[in-house]
Amino acid sequence: MPISKRNKRAVLGVLMLLTVISFLPRLMAGTANFSDDEISFEEVKITESNLEERQEFWAKKKRKKYDKNAYKKRYKKPKKKFDPNTYKIADWMKLGLSEKQSMIVVRLSERGFSSNADLERIYVLPKPAYDLLKDSTFYPRPLNILSYQTNKPSPDKSKVSVNLNGASHEEFERIKGIGSYFSKKIIDYRERLGGYINKEQLLEIWRIDLIKYQEIEEFIYFGNEPVEKISINEASIERLKAHPYISYKMANSIVKIREQHGEYKELKEIKRSKLIDEVTFVKIESYLSL
Repeated sequence: MPISKRNKRAVLGVLMLLTVISFLPRLMAGTANFSDDEISFEEVKITESNLEERQEFWAKKKRKKYDKNAYKKRYKKPKKKFDPNTYKIADWMKLGLSEKQSMIVVRLSERGFSSNADLERIYVLPKPAYDLLKDSTFYPRPLNILSYQTNKPSPDKSKVSVNLNGASHEEFERIKGIGSYFSKKIIDYRERLGGYINKEQLLEIWRIDLIKYQEIEEFIYFGNEPVEKISINEASIERLKAHPYISYKMANSIVKIREQHGEYKELKEIKRSKLIDEVTFVKIESYLSL
């Protein structure tokens, strides 16, 4: 059956309409103002990370400001110059210290403070409190709670006198406050050091704090025993690092320098090592020999 012209036009119109409809989305996409840039998963993670970092930064800043204000409110600057040796528990508490902290400071003051260095050593005195009072102190008496000079035995014969580098466990235990635990610790550390060169080295022993030290130091003296020295021209890395003041890295550098440059002529030549500064050298010098 032949198709009439009218039907042909209708069919052609439908086909044209379908063609336009099929191409319409592409035409719209081509004319739309979309960016060609695509955001990758990695970029999203970086953005999230940066956001977290900014949040943490402001949180830390807020905490720091809070802590600073808290210290400022808690501790107070003395109203006038004062001698720390004359302050009572109530006086220290007025500056912001707790009752327990104040009791310890007063107890230590009985030995006598001679400078701010003595106050700064007190472990119960917080740094913010020390910073506020350090410019308001004066010291009329020339005393020092930590003298670095070798002391002679007490002239009072009724007191116990123990040779720090020669005493046995039993002799140390004669000192009030020194039982079997501390006597063992003192002797063990003496053997590791090679001998004590000053009393204050006792403070390096675990659980011997300033208070314990002050209880026992007047009953201790030095005899004539020499300290054991380590030869830097002969000792191995293992021998050197066994000393409490010498780390493995320091021992290794001492031996390496010796191997590269030959035997040491002077003890101070070990300062060629970047790990041994002047302070460290002074600390270990007494335990070394050529």
